Formats: sequence, structure tokens, C-alpha cells
Amino acid sequence: MWNSWQHLWQVKAYQRLALALLFSFLLHLLLLGELGFNLPVLNQDRHLIEARLAVARPVSAKAIVEPVVKRVRTPKPVPPKPMLEPKAAAVETISPDGAASGHAPIDNQIVQTSNEPSVEPPQVEQPEETGRTINPNAYKYVETEFDVRTEFDAKVDASPAGKAKMVYQLRPNGEQYQLTSLIQAKGLLALFMPDLLQTSEGFLTKAGLRPEHYLYQFGGKKNKTFSADFDWESKKLRLNSASGVNKVALVEGAQDLLSFMYQFMFVPPLENMHLSITNGKKLGNYDYGFEGEETIATKMGNLSTIHLVRSAVEGEEKTELWLALDYRYVPVKIRKTEKEGKVYELLATSLTTEQPVTQPE
Repeated sequence: MWNSWQHLWQVKAYQRLALALLFSFLLHLLLLGELGFNLPVLNQDRHLIEARLAVARPVSAKAIVEPVVKRVRTPKPVPPKPMLEPKAAAVETISPDGAASGHAPIDNQIVQTSNEPSVEPPQVEQPEETGRTINPNAYKYVETEFDVRTEFDAKVDASPAGKAKMVYQLRPNGEQYQLTSLIQAKGLLALFMPDLLQTSEGFLTKAGLRPEHYLYQFGGKKNKTFSADFDWESKKLRLNSASGVNKVALVEGAQDLLSFMYQFMFVPPLENMHLSITNGKKLGNYDYGFEGEETIATKMGNLSTIHLVRSAVEGEEKTELWLALDYRYVPVKIRKTEKEGKVYELLATSLTTEQPVTQPE
């Protein structure tokens, strides 16, 4: 009898052991399954992607991501015509194959203004005449797309590290302008490099662009967001950041990081090479030097340009601009070399412009 009970106990013990092993095996499978789908690195990447998708884009960024000008491909750009108050406008487009075209766009295709109240320009004292030549035929709309490259000698058809788009437009009232720039990384770099958005708004005066507000926003963090408000009446520049507000004296003719590049449409280079520019954190004085005329290779073909360089002191970043001679000094190549030697270069891949049409007498 004892042997029978002992045998039965051993059988049940084996059964309990087998059940424990089966339970342990199933538990390990469950844990391994969970770990397999939620590895720390992948989970971190998932949170980065979700964070990027959750960042609210400013309304101004939408205009640059969804351009309203339809590209057309035809033979050479239309020659510039005198700037008058037009009822219609001609559009010229340079596409990657080098073709250009001109056509009349539909009403309000650039900016929908049917519900916008007309804004009167502020009554500010106009700058004194300086003898500079203001181009009366400057474009009223410029849209440029760029490849972003990080190699100094990268080939034109090399895979870019990102994309960029800049849009300049003169509002229908002919008195206000708006500039938007959006730079976005591509591929894996986009997981770690947030978008860089810049905007500039202001008025068009006898001296060219006169900014009123500038925004610099790198990702969604407040400590990477800066803005500047130009108070021309009191001659004060208000600099806004996460650390507070700072006011500095506003120099006549001061520009921001965006407006100064398109100011060359109105005041050609070499007429004013000493510029006061703000980046939203400070207002600095910069001297640009003329490096000569250069022909640069782009996906649109070869472009004749003027090469300007901001002389950099040791330990400071260097900025270079290539302005298209045949397109009223619009920037088609921008290069920034940081203190550590890292290079960021924007090279134009397409260019769309709109110019006023002379009304019949």
C-alpha cells in the first residue's frame, strides 16, 4: 500500500513539474514576444516619430509645403518688364530640365485675399535718399526649391541630405511682402533633425524690403525658437526668446536672415555690402565681399551668378551666397560653414517667378 501511494505521489509530482515547466515556457514566450516588438532602440525611434508628427506646424509653413503656382515648361524666361499695378501677371518657371515658360495665372492664385481686410502700412518716416538704384522690375513672386547637401564638393546629382523651399511673395495690395523658408531632413536623419522654419513679414518701401516681424523655429522646442519685432517708429528692435525679451537700437535699413537675401532684388549687390542683420537673438553688422562672377552647375542647368562671401573671423561661421545674374539676383546657392568646419549647402533644383505685366496705355 505504501509503495502504491509513493508511486502515485511521484507520478503527480512529475505532472506538477511538467505543468510548471509548460507554464514557465509559455511565460518566456510571452515575454520574448513583448521584447521582440518593443526593443528599447526601436521604441525610442517610435517615440521620436510620434513626437515629430505631433508637432503643430505654423499656418505659414503650409503655404510653402503646398505651392499654389502651377509649374509649366516652355523655352526661355520672359524678359523683365516695368512694374505697374497689374490686373494679370506673367509667370516664368525654370524646371530641372532647364526649360522656362510664361503664362497668365488665374485671379488670386498666389494668395486668397477675398476675406482679408486691407491693411494700411504704418506711417513711418521714409529713409533719406542714398543714391542707390532700386529695381522697379523686381519679381512679385519667387518660389525656389533646393537640395540640402552636407559635402563641400558633392556632385549635383548626389543624393541630398534634405530638401528646402523658399517662397517670396508681394501681397495684392503691393505694399506688404511675406517670406517663408522650410528646411527638412530626409531618411534616418529626419528622425533626429527637426524642421527649420523661418518667416519674415513687412513692407515694401522706396528703399526695398522693410521687415516688421521675423521668426526662427528649429523644431518644436521653445529654447530653439526666436523672433524679432521691428519698431521703426521708436527705432527699437525687440528680440524674443525663451529666456525673455531684449530691446536694442534699430539701425536704419536693418534686415533679418531671410529678407537680406531678397533685398538684393531691389538694391543690387555691390551697392550696399555693409548690412545690419538679426537672427532673432541679436542684431549684428556684417560686411560682404565680392568673390567674382561664377557659373554654377544645377539640376536646372548652368547658371551665371555673383558670388558673395561674409568675411568670417576665426572661430565664427562663414556665409556665402550665389545670386543669379539672369534672374534679378535671386539666391540660387547658399552655403554655411560652421565653426567646427561642418558645411550645409542649399543648391537650387527649380525656380518659379512671377513678374508684373505692363498694362496697355
